[in-house]
Amino acid sequence: LNKNLAGEDAFNELNLYYRVCCKFVQKKNAAEGICGCNRPREPYHTERRFESKDTEWEMNLHTEIKSNPSRGYLPNGALYTQLALDTPEGKVEKLLFDIWEIPKPRLIMSITGGQKYFKLNDRLETNFMNGIIHVALKSDAWLITNGYNIGIVQLVGQAINKIKSTHPKKQITAIGICKWGSVKDAKELIKSQSRKKKNEKSNTNDNDEKVNEREHGERDLEMNHSHYLMLDDGTLRNYDIKDYRTRLCVHIAKLHHEFHIPTPVVTIVVEGGREAIKNIYDDLKATIPVVIINGSGRVADFFQKWLLYTKEFDDTSKYPDIAYEIDVTPVENFQPSTQYDARGLKLSNHTHFEVHLDGSKNTFKAIFSKYLGQLKSDLDLILTHDDDSKEKNRNPSLSTNVNNKREAKLAAALSQVIYCLQPSVRSGINVFNLNSDDDLSDIICRSICKSRQKYFIRKENDTRDSNQQKSKTSNNQQDQKRQSSVLQKFNKNDRNAQRSQLLQLAMDWNCIDAAKELILENSLNNILKKEEAFLNALKNNLPTFVYEFLKLGIDPNEIFFSDDDFFYGTDRYRKFIKHLYDKEAVNKNTTHLSWFIESDSNSSEKLITTTDHLNTILTTIIGDYMNKLYFDSDKQEKRYRSLWDLSEKNNEANHYYDNDVRSEDNLIDRENQEIIQDYIMRDLFLWSILMNHIDMAKVLLCYVKYRICAALIATKILKEYHNKATHGELKANYMKNANYFQQYAINCISQCEKNDSDQGCQIVLQRIELYGNVTCIQIAANAEDKLFIATPCCVQALNNIWYDKIQSQESRIRNYILLAIGFFSFGLLAPFLSI
Repeated sequence: LNKNLAGEDAFNELNLYYRVCCKFVQKKNAAEGICGCNRPREPYHTERRFESKDTEWEMNLHTEIKSNPSRGYLPNGALYTQLALDTPEGKVEKLLFDIWEIPKPRLIMSITGGQKYFKLNDRLETNFMNGIIHVALKSDAWLITNGYNIGIVQLVGQAINKIKSTHPKKQITAIGICKWGSVKDAKELIKSQSRKKKNEKSNTNDNDEKVNEREHGERDLEMNHSHYLMLDDGTLRNYDIKDYRTRLCVHIAKLHHEFHIPTPVVTIVVEGGREAIKNIYDDLKATIPVVIINGSGRVADFFQKWLLYTKEFDDTSKYPDIAYEIDVTPVENFQPSTQYDARGLKLSNHTHFEVHLDGSKNTFKAIFSKYLGQLKSDLDLILTHDDDSKEKNRNPSLSTNVNNKREAKLAAALSQVIYCLQPSVRSGINVFNLNSDDDLSDIICRSICKSRQKYFIRKENDTRDSNQQKSKTSNNQQDQKRQSSVLQKFNKNDRNAQRSQLLQLAMDWNCIDAAKELILENSLNNILKKEEAFLNALKNNLPTFVYEFLKLGIDPNEIFFSDDDFFYGTDRYRKFIKHLYDKEAVNKNTTHLSWFIESDSNSSEKLITTTDHLNTILTTIIGDYMNKLYFDSDKQEKRYRSLWDLSEKNNEANHYYDNDVRSEDNLIDRENQEIIQDYIMRDLFLWSILMNHIDMAKVLLCYVKYRICAALIATKILKEYHNKATHGELKANYMKNANYFQQYAINCISQCEKNDSDQGCQIVLQRIELYGNVTCIQIAANAEDKLFIATPCCVQALNNIWYDKIQSQESRIRNYILLAIGFFSFGLLAPFLSI
């Protein structure tokens, strides 16, 4: 109750309002008695004193503000509110975040386009819906639409419903920004809070049904959305919300704020007509990138076609980076003038300016001069679909006015299209082909990155020009340089912060190509918190990102074994176990790791919290012939090796580090650095196999020492998982991946044999301290890797063991010779020959 009262007070503090038409203005090209707000004179404008002689109806002039707008819950549980079309975006932001408590988005995705019935084929529809679902699930995105149950929004609603069905715990924020006067039976819908009323309405007679038929300009709400902003400008059955959606997105995302890291925003355009063109124009003008869904029809296909036709404008070196506005015409002559009398005195205190405009020099239209005819023709064919033929049929005498109005709309749309296709703006349009195998999330990621990249370049250019201008007027050059240096450093940090944000989105969608090309750019210095990003790549099973990080030089040692923890610490693997063997990861149903963990009677979930747990798991899976791999400290490791007399047997692989003797600067020498590198790459590889992250394991195997032994250990673990699995794809994949790693080991040992067969035999027989003093042949025999054991190198090594490291054929020949010498010497030389 207290929470509801607090919410009521907070809502009242916003002082939201809506608008009601208060003056009758005869609507042009409409029947007598119809106001510009689309309401009839009766019963809404009965008093003559409220009539206006204006010829154009305007919201600011002919409406009045009303407080206490309608708000609450719709029958589907969605929140809604009625508010005026001129409500400041800041108030709406407070409503969304403070009153409705919507979590802040990591991506704002507007979806616009076809507002009439259209049909994609099943494959294209599935591709689009899957793309939307993938983006929404992975990035905590806001989906913003017009909220009407028709056209592309209807398809989006189906995608949202599918998410709710398959991921019931996932909360999808879908905001419908619609018009209060265009929602069919808005007041009745809001009052209908129960199923009972809904059933009662369904039992109405034919006359009631006729009354409740949807009129032109009315739409049903798409009821899978979570929130609705119902804008009210006092009109009835009028969809137009101007550019409010664009302005709200820009404000919430902080796109034009100097000291805020903006939230990525993108607009998806599917099919569409005249309104879609206006939305594209508004968004590109506000530097919001647009993704065109090619193959969806009409406006979307039109833009894709003309982006190809005007490909010459992609070469930015030929054209200045200036966005020419639609209404700007160059000034040919500018001359102030003042009138004087015969005595030379001013006739007036006003100064007159004579300005000559030359429309023929309008650069905006000039660069498209050879395309204008075809552009207009193609655009006319598309927009014919939006024309209201009913109005013509109702009043044929007005056909001339209708044609003039149509021509004016076509000219306006043509100007908006040309604005979008001009050289400095067109880079904001990206095309996604529904017929391709590309991922929608990758195109969205690229469009956002390119938009931010262009913003950074423009900002740096503006800063440089500003500094140059200041340096001309400033006397203190040294102070000017210092301020410029500080500003450059700030801009660089801001750029890296935004890149880090975009990198997280790219990782959510697994868009490695976009990340490499537009974010990382072959350097980890372009992002902040690189260690945290590497950890996220590991935990989220993103092998391509892990490989890119390792290639660019990230050091896992510094992440998991900070400072001198490896040699001097008492809890060496604390961070490693905490981040990579957390409860959720260990108990996932994509791995059978939990089957090899002893259960706690107090908990149904299995846990790995200590190095002893890890050692026990490996002993259970691989066998007790493998010594411990994980130790909490260097002293503990040395004590264990000394106890089992391992230190002297494997001097080649051992390391020595005196804990009591430190250099003055506490630096670890190169040899010990390599030891730490060997340990952490081994640990990461074993972790990836235990977690069944096979692609990750394939990447990490490239950085592991003693790869043959590592690959054979992988086959043993996966075969044990296969034995525990009951049936299904997971069980089959265990064996498939075990065979992959066995073949990897076979390929490696075969290459070794080609280079040096004797050394190859030593490799399969060598005890490897890094993997618990096991040999390759031990692991292969225990894992029943028969193909590996059957390799010539392993056969040769086994023969050497049988004949005590002597070639069998050579031993037989030697014995024959010695036997002959002993025979002919009557046994006198036998004692000497046996040596």
